[in-house]
Amino acid sequence: MLNVLNNRNIIAVYRATGNPNDDGYLSSADGQTALANRNDPNSFTDLYGIKVNDPNNYSRPRVIRLGLQLNF
Repeated sequence: MLNVLNNRNIIAVYRATGNPNDDGYLSSADGQTALANRNDPNSFTDLYGIKVNDPNNYSRPRVIRLGLQLNF
């Protein structure tokens, strides 16, 4: 069993914020302008958050390995 406690070990962060799930674009001046020009700002914010939350920024989740051996 690997990562028994299912910790979210951070292995990479975004340079601008130091967070693994926020690159700081939406809080920047360019991001605020882009957000203001959208028809549905809440939808844009949600979808951008999904894009930025990269699973490769974390180590692997809990893994359970089972084995089976057959002898004939």
